[in-house]
Amino acid sequence: MKYDVKYIVIGLVFLMSLVLSCGREKNPPRDEIPVIKDALGHFEIAVRAKNMAAMDSLMSPEAKKLGYSPQSILLMVYPDSTESTFYSFGSRSFAYVKDKAAVDCFILTDSTDNGRPIAITLVKSQNKWLIKRFDLK
Repeated sequence: MKYDVKYIVIGLVFLMSLVLSCGREKNPPRDEIPVIKDALGHFEIAVRAKNMAAMDSLMSPEAKKLGYSPQSILLMVYPDSTESTFYSFGSRSFAYVKDKAAVDCFILTDSTDNGRPIAITLVKSQNKWLIKRFDLK
């Protein structure tokens, strides 16, 4: 009888751990990181060229509802349009889940600049990562 209770307890513990591990949400695949970096790279190229059409195509419909536009983003990147320069979005750190990503980085004017901190939020829509928010910190 002692052995029967022991096996029942072991079986119940195994079933409980199986149920708990199956219910957890799995981490998103790591292969999304290069795709997010690529989307941000295309956005960086569009910002550097001040190409509003390209910027607009990389922005989500939610961004427009929140009041973001290529013009408003260019005003943040180039606060003084006659003298400002843009080099890149530097010191990027990424965090993401299934369909949302957050990128903390800096607006750099040259390779030696410390930059101005920004937070960029991206959303995945129809297998494409798009800019949702672009906020100076």
